[in-house]
Amino acid sequence: MTSSGDDRAPPRPSLAGDSRPAAPTDDDPLQETRLSGDQVYRGKLLDVRQDRVRLPDGGEALREYVVHPGAVLMIPELPDGRLVVERQFRYPLNRAFLEFPAGKLDPGETALVTARRELLEETGYAAVEWTLLGAVHPVISYSTEAIDLYLARGLMHVGSRLDPGEFLEIVTCSGDELYDALDWGRLTDAKTVAALALYSRWRAAPARSCRVRITGMVQGVGFRDWMVAAAQDAGVDGWVRNGHDAVVEARIQGPRDACDRLLERCRRGPRAAQVDAVVVERSLPEAGLAGFARRP
Repeated sequence: MTSSGDDRAPPRPSLAGDSRPAAPTDDDPLQETRLSGDQVYRGKLLDVRQDRVRLPDGGEALREYVVHPGAVLMIPELPDGRLVVERQFRYPLNRAFLEFPAGKLDPGETALVTARRELLEETGYAAVEWTLLGAVHPVISYSTEAIDLYLARGLMHVGSRLDPGEFLEIVTCSGDELYDALDWGRLTDAKTVAALALYSRWRAAPARSCRVRITGMVQGVGFRDWMVAAAQDAGVDGWVRNGHDAVVEARIQGPRDACDRLLERCRRGPRAAQVDAVVVERSLPEAGLAGFARRP
């Protein structure tokens, strides 16, 4: 899950035995065509492949790469704006690194399920509001790895649950402190650097345009009427409706601070609601969206 399916063309099906992501529908003159392939090593973590490919000029070449199940990174933001980070020893480079919490997807998990599990296990925090900031591909030259980046807000500390043999130091930093660490070479983890950049861009954006899914006990408790009043009070445009699977769906658009206040209020909702999660995904601005309405 890296983006809404409404914003990009559907992918082509992958060829049999091809563990890479599917190619886009548009023909690309740089596309290389897989002819055959083998798994050359399989360990606990690494799944190494070697493929023979046809090049754009008709020639052939070998490509070696690592198949990865995908991962998530979480940017936990405390109410005072400080960010939760961790120090973790990384054996290949023989030292500890400053990183945002992250983890790989287990089989059958969605990115959000993994994010909620990993945040709790590593930092001891549970979050209510989850904003998908985007995705990064950290090693495009030799891995299929894609990392979804989430901003986690509405934090509550409930105690960490580290795996056996996992050792971390949890610290909190301001954004400026992390940029100082970046400037002086104390922050070099690629996924954390990328996440900090996307987080800073999100926090500084003058306006928001988002899709929102609110889960929990949120239908049959007056959530839609409550959200119309809250959005109108905040000066946010959009709509709200009951969706499938007992969720409330909304589209919000407007000034950054107004939208952020509305999202914060949605963590609680009306008195009878029991909100489990507020999931936010960026979307393109919708022309002509004015006022806030309740939809069936």
